[in-house]
Amino acid sequence: MNLIDCMRAFSAVVETGSFTKAGDRLSLSKTLTSKKVQALEAHLGTRLLNRTTRSLSLTEAGRIFHGRCGQILEDVEELEALIQNQAASPRGRLSVTAPTTFGEMFIAPLMPAFTEKFPEISVDLNLTDRHIDLVDEGFDVAVRIADLADSALIARKLAPAPIHLCASTEYFRRCGKPAHPTDLEHHRCVIDTNFQNAYSWPFKMDREIRSVQVNGPLAVNSARAVKDIVLAGSGIALIPGYMIAKERREGRLETTLSDFNAFNINVYALYNSKRNLAPKVRAFVDFLADKLSETATEW
Repeated sequence: MNLIDCMRAFSAVVETGSFTKAGDRLSLSKTLTSKKVQALEAHLGTRLLNRTTRSLSLTEAGRIFHGRCGQILEDVEELEALIQNQAASPRGRLSVTAPTTFGEMFIAPLMPAFTEKFPEISVDLNLTDRHIDLVDEGFDVAVRIADLADSALIARKLAPAPIHLCASTEYFRRCGKPAHPTDLEHHRCVIDTNFQNAYSWPFKMDREIRSVQVNGPLAVNSARAVKDIVLAGSGIALIPGYMIAKERREGRLETTLSDFNAFNINVYALYNSKRNLAPKVRAFVDFLADKLSETATEW
């Protein structure tokens, strides 16, 4: 007796209410479906179904068994699919979405190496700052930079993405560096309106996260534009570390108030489920995690 096959037959009979319909679902004859249920009852040493010429009903033992049977069969199917996917080679079309600037700087440049390593995968990369619903819009993977809220999606951290308070060397020479977050009221702040609370910047002060109100003559909804404005010496701003690694190395931008930094931002890969995770998705996420972890050391 194949216990799993017999459990599938029993479950199908309960769900359809008929040996004939259960057999149709499983591509079995009514007689063979009935024999599988009888074999399961013999194995368990108890009757699971009350049978009459007109109806079927669960016995108390049948009700208890059926309550666990569905989850066990689902787990078996997931395990089978997982092993099959592990054995399969990554292939197929992969739909990926990522933020525009980050995607241009760090995702797109990696794609030639990825497709060379996995020649049977083709990548459709969609760069947008619009929030994408993976399930509704049919994407396999989303790259997100966030302090991630709870989600039904599976999230894998790829790299840290620190936010730095910075200004040009010339600005700090002219205006001085703030020694405390409250000193920002005396500075020209460049506002990135992409931040949720663009004019209220968070800092760790006295073991708490407190917000400091900031103002300045310039506000823009682009981190790249904010960087250019700050490089011109026009003020001090919050800028993602991945945007300014080169300028910091060259000494054109300097950070300040690092001890007060309250941001916990990371780069994540989001995908729909660990169940039946396609080899192409696993290959892509592993590849990004490997490459971005190396690059992020400069952020």
